[in-house]
Amino acid sequence: MSATPAQPPAPGAGGAAGPVLLLDQFLPEYDLSIVHADVFRAPPAECYEAALEMDLFQAPLARVLLGLRALPQRVAGTLRGRGKGTVPAASWDTFRLKDMVGLGWILLGESPGAEVVLGQVSRPWKSVAASADAPTTPTQFTGFGQAGYAKIAAGLRVDPYGAGSSILTVETRVAITDETSLRRFRRYWALTGPFSSVIRRMALRQLADELRRPGR
Repeated sequence: MSATPAQPPAPGAGGAAGPVLLLDQFLPEYDLSIVHADVFRAPPAECYEAALEMDLFQAPLARVLLGLRALPQRVAGTLRGRGKGTVPAASWDTFRLKDMVGLGWILLGESPGAEVVLGQVSRPWKSVAASADAPTTPTQFTGFGQAGYAKIAAGLRVDPYGAGSSILTVETRVAITDETSLRRFRRYWALTGPFSSVIRRMALRQLADELRRPGR
């Protein structure tokens, strides 16, 4: 992946404060945060590259769950005869982190080998979540505040852990731009949140299996 212009994470200041996250640059305030992390027996650079290249569609159940999430959008697109727009995830050949850039998501920033952050502005509670007004640059994403939307930032970060191991953290933050949309999003998340958590845990297990594969 090639990074858009963005500042890399700065060294931590104040001791216990810890490192500054790229996520904090693009979505410091949010209504929901989902975090999953695990330790992998691989150096950070290898773990990071494997995470970017991992195809989640290699797990049949993950493909089914992602397809169910995309079904309303696919049906609505068919009925409206939409010839362009965001391609539903279920119709992709692969589902890698790098595939998401340009298909409804934008690359907000990257510190190669350590951290990457993607962003999206959408209405996930609607059958057609994408919008023609969605930001296409990191600056537009940061400054976006139009009512009726969710600002979503997804970050992946790899940190060293001991000798030759890594901690990989995946975090998604969601900021809703008005109270009415926040209520709609809460209803939507009550239904889809458990499936999202299952997919993330499956992804971490798949990554661990990939890193254990002979020849890596």
